[in-house]
Amino acid sequence: MLRAVFLALPAAVIAASFAMSPMVSPAMAAETVSFENSAALLAESCGKDIGDNCLGVSLDAPRLRECLSRNADSISAQCRTDYIKSFDAIQKRIAARGAVGKACLRDKQKLCADAQGKPGDTIACLLKAPTRGLTWGCNQALGQAGYR
Repeated sequence: MLRAVFLALPAAVIAASFAMSPMVSPAMAAETVSFENSAALLAESCGKDIGDNCLGVSLDAPRLRECLSRNADSISAQCRTDYIKSFDAIQKRIAARGAVGKACLRDKQKLCADAQGKPGDTIACLLKAPTRGLTWGCNQALGQAGYR
């Protein structure tokens, strides 16, 4: 029954648990994929394998990745291929979100002084600013982080 519940979980729930994962290095920057797309790939390719091999494991990314890695001999070939891609994409997106603060430091000071110290408000303020009003680095960081 628990396996059926896990397999029925929407990819967005899995993605939300990955969004909170601290498994990144801030130096990573590349094209990123949304949490939802990465989680959908993981759910599609590995749902049965996760249900069979990782039933009691928390859905946070590090524990789930460790479980799949530990059980690599008993998971499908497709899952072995896709879970690595999925977790790498999630890791890049998290790193990109972490890099926004540094990349947009001048923009925040110049355009969003009222939102200082309030990360959610600062991001909202930066997104309201015209693209031409932001530095190239800040625009890039916002895009890679999936905010644009």
